[in-house]
Amino acid sequence: MAGIEIQPPSGLSPVLDIGGDVGAVVAYLAEPMGRGELDIQPTGRPERRFHTGIHRRVIGDGSRAHVAVFPEVHEGAYDLIDDHGQPFAPIVVRGGSVTELDRR
Repeated sequence: MAGIEIQPPSGLSPVLDIGGDVGAVVAYLAEPMGRGELDIQPTGRPERRFHTGIHRRVIGDGSRAHVAVFPEVHEGAYDLIDDHGQPFAPIVVRGGSVTELDRR
């Protein structure tokens, strides 16, 4: 529902399930997307699109940011998808690593 922001409970962090050919993606956004979710898809494979929630979180320097965490993503080339269904940021996921994208 637009306009409602749900905060994760204080002190809780997402759990990443990485290793082997599985990595994770953390995207820092200037503002939440219209649906409160961020979609990602393997490059050129819109039928394999999936999403995660965007939450306002306190980050390392104490500031707040809108953050989307994909905790388990198979390695490969991906595109983040905007509210209009269009790719807006290409990324590469590597197994055992966290790929960060800062769009603030």
